Amino acid sequence: KSSRGAIDLSADDPLAVAAMMQYCYQLDYDQLSISDDEAPEPATLRSHVNVYMLAERYGVAGLKAIAMEKFKDLAIVVLNEDGQEDQLQSAIRAIFAPDRIANGDALRNVMVKLCADHVQAFIHDTGKKMALVYESMEEFPEFRAELFDEMGSRWRV
Repeated sequence: KSSRGAIDLSADDPLAVAAMMQYCYQLDYDQLSISDDEAPEPATLRSHVNVYMLAERYGVAGLKAIAMEKFKDLAIVVLNEDGQEDQLQSAIRAIFAPDRIANGDALRNVMVKLCADHVQAFIHDTGKKMALVYESMEEFPEFRAELFDEMGSRWRV
């Protein structure tokens, strides 16, 4: 916030800011574009992470809840489709990055639970998805630890 009472959003992701502005008027966001003249970009897991983090940072609880739901819905599709592996890894990187500027603990929990739901498929998958999940586990020890904790809690007797 500046001395004039204005909030400077120039350092924030422009598509996330546009989604927040759309939410302010429509209580939802469905198009990720900066202007009405621009063709909307297809939503990605990363775009929903960016909207969630922006909503967290500025205390917009309703937008945060919507971004979380949109993230969950798209994550289920991404986890079940081949060819979406890069989206998954990009989202994990954004959520678990040590330099993230907002608390994404709830989003971390959702990502870990969704990955745990699909861990058997990752183990049996010999393709790119398994490699990227393992790479993410190596890159982010917190992701690995939380995923193992979640899997362990499901297998306890």
